[in-house]
Amino acid sequence: MTTDERLDRLTEKHGALAESLQLLTADVQSLAQSVKEHDRILRGHAELIGDLARIASAHEQRIERLEGRQG
Repeated sequence: MTTDERLDRLTEKHGALAESLQLLTADVQSLAQSVKEHDRILRGHAELIGDLARIASAHEQRIERLEGRQG
């Protein structure tokens, strides 16, 4: 194999590696965006769960007060 042929093969490999790196970079950026969106959703769910816990506690206290009056 001549030097020119070797250089051509290396150039092809370099191009293929560069393309693979570009695709990988795009995939990683997409994944990072997806993670941010999931994080936002989970934070929203955590806030809703906190709200529900506070509501349940308030209802429990109200029931205890009402039962205390009847007993």
